[in-house]
Amino acid sequence: MQISAQNVRFIFGLKLKQLRAENNYSLSQLSGLTNISKSYLNEIEKGKKYPKPEKIGNLAKALNTSYDNLVSLQLSKQLTPISALVKSDILNELPLEFFGLSANDLLVILASAPIQFSAFVDALIRIGREHDFKVESLYFSVLRSFQEMNNNYFPELETAAKKLRKELHLDAHLTQIEEKLMSLLETNFEYQINLDGLKDKPKLAYLRYLLVSNPSPTLLINKKLTPTQITFILSREVSYNILNAKKRPQTSSWIETKSFEHVLNNFRSYYMASALLLDERSFTKGLVDFTKKQIFKPEEVVALIKETNVSSEVFMLRITNLVPRYFRYSNFFFTRYNHSINDNTFTLSKALNGAGLAQSDSNHLEDKACQRWVAMKNLLSLQKKQNQKKAGQTFCSIYKVKFETSNNQYLVISMTHAITPGDKLNCSISVGFLMDNRFMAQTNFAHDPAIKEHTVTYDWLKGQTNVYDGISNTPILAREQELVDLRSEIKNVLS
Repeated sequence: MQISAQNVRFIFGLKLKQLRAENNYSLSQLSGLTNISKSYLNEIEKGKKYPKPEKIGNLAKALNTSYDNLVSLQLSKQLTPISALVKSDILNELPLEFFGLSANDLLVILASAPIQFSAFVDALIRIGREHDFKVESLYFSVLRSFQEMNNNYFPELETAAKKLRKELHLDAHLTQIEEKLMSLLETNFEYQINLDGLKDKPKLAYLRYLLVSNPSPTLLINKKLTPTQITFILSREVSYNILNAKKRPQTSSWIETKSFEHVLNNFRSYYMASALLLDERSFTKGLVDFTKKQIFKPEEVVALIKETNVSSEVFMLRITNLVPRYFRYSNFFFTRYNHSINDNTFTLSKALNGAGLAQSDSNHLEDKACQRWVAMKNLLSLQKKQNQKKAGQTFCSIYKVKFETSNNQYLVISMTHAITPGDKLNCSISVGFLMDNRFMAQTNFAHDPAIKEHTVTYDWLKGQTNVYDGISNTPILAREQELVDLRSEIKNVLS
């Protein structure tokens, strides 16, 4: 494996610092023994400088070691985890710039307490192995934090979408948008588009699309997709090119994630495509009009989404873009749960919190409990409809949900449907709003007495063993319930 010059310098600096400590030398003492300035030795230990052979020989002699041992890339057993970290390329892949750091900054931090940090890294590696944590999980966590820091609103992408709408002469009904997008891809970006491109590839039957880049861009689309899905894929493909996203997934991002840049470009293209299909100004006006309704009618939401020619996921995510911006309200969450019929598992596949929701452990459990209950209620209802072969299986629901130990109540609006007909995979997409005074004052239909209310209990949570969404497992939930009961008893005694 090729190790960068920066990492070679860092490993040398770590070894030098460790050997100096073993010999009980200060920087000044080592400087006196080697005729190397104290400041230069400090630069070496921080991984910023690499000495010439003559100086390495002097250091080896002063530290009672051999020249070969000092220049070797092998570290002591105490520093093995850091050695593995440095020799991998992960430091260059981590999106450190989002935290105002560079890889070199991090290496300097590590150098200040290498043994302690080595123990910390070793603990992280062990936790990661035990919980099957992958670097992709970090990428998506950073992206989610990035979205939340920006209230999930990105004006530069809104502007790019508006410019493209104007160039394509799109009207409110997106007339002939599929043809216009295909023409743009073929003419401006030299694409070839095959609307039945996966017919001879049975192993790829579950993909929506695949981009083959060489020798020229060829977009292979699954013919099982709906016109709405095809339109979004084309819109997103145009967005990739307009945003000049060089590093990007060739198909759905969950298949393979090579770097954080892939994840970020994937998100940016998704956002721009959504903004292209759902114009910022028109969509916001529609939201304002909807909040003035006295009664919530689910069938109106289904009809509205159908009319806009987008998927329910795009529609619901667009709400999370514009509500914080124009309603000044960020106490919400977005979730997408998938239900695999074959093995009867429920998985949280996408999630986002508005910046206003508290992030404490108790709130995490409270939010997740409400999200899980709504999703499972909807997905089990859909499965029942499918078993009965009822038509109109896409449906909208609305609930007021709270957790049994919380005073917070959420208004949760959901769309539930099959992802691709016949694939035995369903999804439930929800946006939930904390029903505080501000939300209630802005949303007339939130007072509709016909909206059903539900309280989620610990006992119900403990009974769900086939759900994967980050809520603690059954033993820990039981322990949490014991703590709640104990705190309640202590409170009673004290009062």
